[in-house]
Parts: sequence; structure tokens; C-alpha cells
Amino acid sequence: MHKITLVCSVHRENGRCTVAELLKILRAISPEVIFEEVRPTDFDAYYKSRQTLEAQAITKFRESESPRQVPVDQFNDNEATVDLRFTMDRIFDVVEGTSQTYLNLLDERETLTHQQGFQYLNSVVFEKTTESIEEIEDLTIRATGNPDLIRGLQCWREAMKRREAEMVRNIYEYCRDHAFDTGVFLVGSAHKASIVKAIRARDGAEAGLIDWSFTYVDPN
Repeated sequence: MHKITLVCSVHRENGRCTVAELLKILRAISPEVIFEEVRPTDFDAYYKSRQTLEAQAITKFRESESPRQVPVDQFNDNEATVDLRFTMDRIFDVVEGTSQTYLNLLDERETLTHQQGFQYLNSVVFEKTTESIEEIEDLTIRATGNPDLIRGLQCWREAMKRREAEMVRNIYEYCRDHAFDTGVFLVGSAHKASIVKAIRARDGAEAGLIDWSFTYVDPN
């Protein structure tokens, strides 16, 4: 059975979320395979620029180890997606201007990410806070009665669920065809709750293929 640890990250350094800390986590797990939130078509350019926290940490990890790197994201940034992102910006503005609780939760999440780093990003507390933030977005936008915003938020949620389910599906496909013992799935923390749900949904149908770990790996 393949053992894969889910490690949620951010794409830019923020307080204790640093390249050095993620490198420690990778070394503690010592994965043979690293599944990455990167499109195969973008992979070479992604590593030529090496601008993200994850890319920098993996590059340093590869100085002493030789993991297989597997890009699993297939999200297509087409014209429709650009329009959706514009609508989401409007949605965020509306919710931020309506709910003080929403602003407080955003501030809390940012502060704890800065203070606690990867330990917080991979905690149940982070997952529940993100779910609360999304619930407020849903309730606030429904309350506006604005069909464009309501439809836009629904389309965005559905697009993200498809994206996350596709990443998980690609991991399972790789595991069916390749032998290895230990892997890591590096993904942006905003995807955590949905990724875990997608994993649990698929794991029921393919029990015995992957032993998933959602527990934070303390590298210290």
C-alpha cells in the first residue's frame, strides 16, 4: 500500500511558513514521490521561475534526494475562468463590506498562519475556520438576491470541486500504475477541506490502494 501524507501549504512565505520549514517537513517524510498542484503543461516553466515556496523547497530537497515529481492539477485558466475570478472579486468585496465576523475570521486565519506556520495550515482548526468563512460567503451572497453573484459563486464552487476531485483522481491513477512506498501531496491550504472530502469519497471505492495521513508532521 502507498502511504501518502497531505501537506497543505501557501505559495509565498508568510511568517513561519518558510521554504526552510517546508524543506524540514519534506526531509522528515522523505517521500519517494511528490504530487504537486501544478499543471503538466506548466511544469517546466514553474521550475524555471522557482518563485513559489513549494518550488523552492522541492528544489532544495532534490539537492540531496531524488523524488519523482508528479504534477496533478489540470485546471484550465480560460476566458470563462478569468470572468469567474472577476466575479469572485466582486463577491469578496460584498461579503467583506457586509460581515464583521467574516473580516474577523480572515484576520484570525492570517495571524495564525503567520504565527504557527504549517502546523496551523494542517490543523483541524484551520479546516473549520475555512469552512466557516465559506459558509458566510454563501449566506451573504444568497441574501443579496443578485442572480449574477449567486450564479458566479455557485459556478466557482463547482469548478473548484471538479479541480480538486481531478487532482485526487490523478493521484489514484498514478498509484495504480506505479510502485512506491511513501509520497507527499503538496496543495494550497485553501483546498484542504474539499481535498479531504474528495479523498474520503474515493477511498471508499478504492480501499487498500492508499494509506492517507492528514496528521501534521512536526519536523523539529
